[in-house]
Formats: sequence, C-alpha cells, structure tokens
Amino acid sequence: MESVTTTTKILPGGGVGVSLSDPAQLIAAVPPLLGFRPADSIVLLGLGGPGGSRVGPVVRGGLPTAEHENEAVQTLLPLLLDHHVGTVVIVLIGRNPAHPPPSSGPPHRQLVDRLREALAGVGWQVPYPLWAQEIRKGARWAAYDDGQCGVLPDDTSTVTATAFTAAGQVTFGSREELARLLVPDDAPALARRAKLLTAATDVLSSFTDDELLVREGFEVVRVALNRMRRRELSFSDNQVVGLALALSQTPIRDTCLALPLVEHTCLDAERLWLELVRRTPAPERAEPAALLCYSAYQRGEGALAGLAVDNAREANPGHTLAALLSTCLSRGVHPDRIRGLGKTDHLDALWVPAP
Repeated sequence: MESVTTTTKILPGGGVGVSLSDPAQLIAAVPPLLGFRPADSIVLLGLGGPGGSRVGPVVRGGLPTAEHENEAVQTLLPLLLDHHVGTVVIVLIGRNPAHPPPSSGPPHRQLVDRLREALAGVGWQVPYPLWAQEIRKGARWAAYDDGQCGVLPDDTSTVTATAFTAAGQVTFGSREELARLLVPDDAPALARRAKLLTAATDVLSSFTDDELLVREGFEVVRVALNRMRRRELSFSDNQVVGLALALSQTPIRDTCLALPLVEHTCLDAERLWLELVRRTPAPERAEPAALLCYSAYQRGEGALAGLAVDNAREANPGHTLAALLSTCLSRGVHPDRIRGLGKTDHLDALWVPAP
C-alpha cells in the first residue's frame, strides 16, 4: 500500500468561523488554518460548533495514485472520528502527476466521489467539493458539482490569515519549509557532543545518589527555561549534554510533559525542545523530539507534531513515548485525551515565574 503522509491540526477555542458562501475565500483560508501552504493534497475541513460553521480539525493527506485512492480514504476518515464534526468540506489542491489531465472539469473526480460517499456514510453533511490548481493569488479554482470556477484571492490577506497573524500564528510556505526548523547542527558539532555524552554516561553509571541526579537535572532544565524566556538561544556543548542527560531521566521527562499546561511557560519550553532537537545527537535527541511533539500536539499543531515524532523515532526506533504519540497522531486522537501524560508532582522544580 502507498504511504499517505497526513497532518491533523486542531484549532483552539472551539475553532475558527468560516463562510461557505464564498468558495474562493474558503480555499484561500486553508494555509493559515493548516499552518502551511499545502501542495498536491487532499484537505478535509471539519465543521461544527454553533451554527455548524466553525472549523475544528483540519486534515491533510497527499494525493494518491488511482490504485491507492481507497487506502487514502480509509486513512483520512478515522482522523475526523474523534472530533465533534457535523459537516466536512473537501478541498483538493493540485494533481497527482500519475493522473492524466481530465478532459473537462477538475481532476480526481473519482477520488472526490469516494471521499464524499465515505463521509456521508458516517452521517456528515458534505457540501460542494472544491479544487484549486494551487493556493496562490490568481490560481484557478473550480467546484466539482455546479461548474462554478474563478481565481483565488491573495491567501495572505484573507480575514482568516489576518486573524491568525494577529494572534502570532505563523503560516509556512510549505511543509518542507516547516521541516527545516528541525534540521540538525553540522555533523562535527553533533559528533563532539556524542563523545561528551558517552563519557558523561560512563561517569554517571557509577553514581549511586539517584535523588541528587534528579534534583540537579531539574535545575539544569529550569535554568534553560529561564534562558529561553530571555531569548538566550546559544548553548555550549556541555550545556547541551547536561540537558540531554537531564531529559533522559524519566521523572524529569515526565514532568516536562506537563509544561504545555503552564500557560506562561509552554512556548518557552517548546522553543527549548526545538533548539535541543537541532543540537542533540541520536539517540538522546529522541527525548526533546518527543517533548516537542507532545507540546505541538497539545496546541493542535499536527504538522509540527508529526515531524517531531518522526524525528524522535529516527533517533531512537525503540522510544516508547514516541511510539505512543505516533499512534495517537495516526489515529487522530484528540489532544485532550492524552493531556494526562504529564506528571505534576515535581512541577515546582521547574517553576519559572510569570513575567
């Protein structure tokens, strides 16, 4: 079966209101709703809330070849089942290069029919499916049912984009651009830190005071969180090693999982995990990558969460937490259902006062 890369974004605060009366504006709203500008994609906008016009989950998958359309539908549909959805809008972007151009109308009509049948079978309303050549100002769009067509407005100046920008949300130009956030440091730097980690681990293996190690590890993480608050993003090799050793201790890692629930610290913690993903060699890199995944997951940022968990599993294929998070993401589990993973017993050891 062809692998289908999926993304699920959960919008906070009950979702974002959209109008179904303007297809061009609806398509142009997809990049800020998803967090990046998708290409050659299926996008499903799950609508619910009062009046049924608030976008909750946004699900994206790559456009499959004809022989794998059923598998794609079966992969995407469950990602919406854990959410309160009454209506699903289908938006297709681009065309799988294996598909010849259609003789008339937008491409992938068979795929749209399969999606519509599966969604309606769950009991969801499925209004007009839409297609766009790409999501750019002036790009062509068309509806599958009634022949409506036109060109898209500037997706960076829609009401949705303006609201997300005002809230500090970044919309990336592509999924690849987002992935570049996780690109590691140069190989020599990682090799230096790997040697330091090996030496430090050998020393600590003979250390018998586990409680002291945990206390010191908490302090290392707390200091780093304070540095993030002050936007001090530079780390020496020894500081990276100290943080990697601290996060390898289960009580510290599990306490860090609770930081997404601390409003004034959650984004500082996520910045720290991102910095460490870039700076930490494998297999220790799996710990900050899993923490980054969980933090992004709790914010509903499925694209970043997916990239982070893939990073964690690449660094350490046997990482238990990463495997759990990967399963939850692949099944579209709502973030609230795994909010209890974090342990708060020692949260005061990481306490960073509110500004």
